[in-house]
Amino acid sequence: MRNRTKFTLSTIALALCSSMALAQEDATGFFAKADTTLAHDDNIYRVTDDLAQSDTYLSVAPELKLIGGFGKQRFELSYNGDYSKFADTSDADYSDHDIRAKINFDHSLRFTSKFEAGYQKEHEDPGSINRIQLDITEYNKFNQNYFLAGFAYGGESAAGRIALEYRKNQKDHINNNLNFLDFVSDEFIGRFTFRLAPKTRAYLETIYADNDYENVNGFELDNIYKRYRVGLTWDFTNKLSGDINIGYQDRDYDLETLRDIDGLAYNGQVNWSINTYTTLEMVARRESIDSSLEQTGGFLRTSYGLNLSHELSELMKIEASAGYASDELVFTTARKDDRFISKIALEYSVLRNIAVGLSYSYEQRDSTDLLAEFEANIFGINVIFSMDE
Repeated sequence: MRNRTKFTLSTIALALCSSMALAQEDATGFFAKADTTLAHDDNIYRVTDDLAQSDTYLSVAPELKLIGGFGKQRFELSYNGDYSKFADTSDADYSDHDIRAKINFDHSLRFTSKFEAGYQKEHEDPGSINRIQLDITEYNKFNQNYFLAGFAYGGESAAGRIALEYRKNQKDHINNNLNFLDFVSDEFIGRFTFRLAPKTRAYLETIYADNDYENVNGFELDNIYKRYRVGLTWDFTNKLSGDINIGYQDRDYDLETLRDIDGLAYNGQVNWSINTYTTLEMVARRESIDSSLEQTGGFLRTSYGLNLSHELSELMKIEASAGYASDELVFTTARKDDRFISKIALEYSVLRNIAVGLSYSYEQRDSTDLLAEFEANIFGINVIFSMDE
């Protein structure tokens, strides 16, 4: 399941998305891609071994992107879909949609602004959250939309730069009685960046988020989440680039019965082009996340990921990734989860715009609560069509 794997591999995807964004920053035109996958998953709902259901599914995932501009302004429209049909378990079928629009304004040499808006209708991997759903028959599904506005004073090459950003996010669950997880969030970000060298910058950042959850039967997860961090970014001759930060986090719940979370927080990624054929990406993150269990607050997740990509020839490449995450459930001392995931994929370019591939993924969650444990093996064959102009 392409989208479910994407949720679980979020730490690794951070590095991949950042490197792709850098590569396409100056590109304009129309880009299209469709990934068709036939796969077998031996535990489609990520439950204990004795309840595991296996199935074969067909997934079609189109990606469309239009990037253009007028003068110094740049805009981007994108659509990502994921349509999956299961052979035996029709309740597991899903159709995901992700629509986004972005525009950047270059008002002057020093003043810029950006605006974004998006809508997602997606599903959630039950193995990526801390909720135990042994009787699940269909994936958790939700609607989500967001709006973002950002303003910056100071050019990219300036000695100092100030950036302010506001993001409003709304999420509504559709099924499985998860209304208590519906929320509206208002997030404010302020960042001051100082240039240490031509391609090295330090920054100070403050993030403030007001999360307003739905009140269900007298319980609500309303909280204020604050983060303060200092970071460093660099890019050495396009060989070694990175963004690392460390700081303090504080999640303060309105309900006195919920335990607040504070302490160390960090986030980092390093991209290393070992040579023209091989790249290595490393990510690490420590953050607090709201729990998906009723009557409980949040938990701490510490995660690490590695992704290695190597071109065996002009037509063939291999990718291998591995991730680990530890969930410390602060609302109880009786449960701790350890997550592992690994994937290896081989891709061969049949024609300029057509590639075929084979992949194998393994997911595992170990827990002090035996009901939370699971293992899953996913084998896939895929065909990728791409187009750009």
